[in-house]
Formats: sequence, structure tokens, C-alpha cells
Amino acid sequence: MSENLDVLYGVHAVMEALKSKKRNVVQLYVADNKAGHRGIEEIIRMAKRNNVKIDRMDLKMMDRLSKGANHQGVLAKAQPVRLMKLSNAIYEAEGNKKDLWLAVDEMTDPQNLGAIIRSAACLGFSTIILPQRRTVGLTPAVYKVACGAVENVNIVEVANLSNALLDLKEEGFWIYGADMDGQSITKTEYASPAVLVIGSEGTGIREKTAEHCDQIISIPQKQLGNVDSLNASAAASIIMYDMFAKVQLKK
Repeated sequence: MSENLDVLYGVHAVMEALKSKKRNVVQLYVADNKAGHRGIEEIIRMAKRNNVKIDRMDLKMMDRLSKGANHQGVLAKAQPVRLMKLSNAIYEAEGNKKDLWLAVDEMTDPQNLGAIIRSAACLGFSTIILPQRRTVGLTPAVYKVACGAVENVNIVEVANLSNALLDLKEEGFWIYGADMDGQSITKTEYASPAVLVIGSEGTGIREKTAEHCDQIISIPQKQLGNVDSLNASAAASIIMYDMFAKVQLKK
């Protein structure tokens, strides 16, 4: 497949790409044994309406292209996600005092990143900032786990996350970093617009990134046996809901 096109697989990821129309889906592949499947038949109808070329694909080839992941018998080629410049995203957010953003600091697990993007879209976060380096990026696995949520948020890629946070602070955003040693979210009232910074699975947010945060926050936890902490996506989801409830649901 063309290196200039994204590979999407899984019913939700492909369906949302067709539905949102934020980027062109140029090719749809359907496994031979999936004819008549309800979700895939809907995808085929949407693809036909959008004049997308449709072909059948051997299951072994689909398994290879998805690297053995659960593709659910459907795979597509699409134009890459349109990445926004930070300045354009800030301009688009102007005037939205309850805007919520997410910044990811050196996350390397596609399962975690995909789950976080999905939660962000569900909980009213409009924009996600990804560093260009030392982060997993938008891979087919991320698209699959995100279940189409990538199509419904703004994605901003930056060369230097620390500088981006400083720019956002100058524009009136409040920066909250997630770390186990931070203030409990039960005691936190968020100023907004706000950015939540989530760090890597192993080491959390970097020290330099933490220096630019207005507040370091944490989830109070009770240690049970050998389980001493939540993983990155679970922690991010809890904090995002707390911010969503206190900022966007608050009258």
C-alpha cells in the first residue's frame, strides 16, 4: 500500500473516516467471508455514495497488512489526518472559555494513545497535542483502538512540547500535569481554557514539562496487592472526566 496513505482497519475506524469526511477515503477492502455483515454492509453503502473504490481482499493479506490485529474484515486506505498548526488551533479556540485540550508527553504504547484519544473525544476535549519525536504517533493500531475518534478531534503536532505549553499559557490556557505526587483531583477546581498533560507509561511527564504546568494533579488510589497504579489511558480517562464535569458541565 502507498506510503503516503493511512491504513485504517476495523468497522468503527473505517466508518467514522467515511462519515466525517475530514479526509478522503480512496480505497476500501472487504474480506470475502464478511459479505452480509451489518456494519460492513453499511460501510459499503457509504463508500459507494462517496465514490470510493471497493475491492475484495484475501483474509491472509488483510491479516498481514493489519499485522495480525482484529481488522473485523474491513480495511481502507485514506489520506493522512490533517494536522493543525498550533497557531491555527489557538485561533479556532478563541473565545471558548470552557475549551479543553490534551497534550501527550512521550507516550509510546499505541493501545494507550488510541484509548486516550477515544476518551478525549467522548469527554469534550477538542484538541490533542502530539510531539513529533519520542511519541508513537498516529499508527493503524492507534486508529483501531480509537474507534474513529481521531476523525472528531483536532490533532496538533509540535516540535517542542514545552515551547507549545508556554505559547498556550500566553494565550490564556491553564496547564495541568498528571503525576502521582500531585494534588488530588478531588481538591482541584480547574481554571479554563485548560490543557491536561499526560506523560509516558513508565516515567510520566518529563521534569521540564512539569515546570510549565500551573498545577500538578493526581488520582487518589488505594493500593491493592501488587497493583500500585493505573495505566496511562485509565488515569487520563478519569482526570478527563473530572475536568469535563467541573468545566463543561458546570453551569
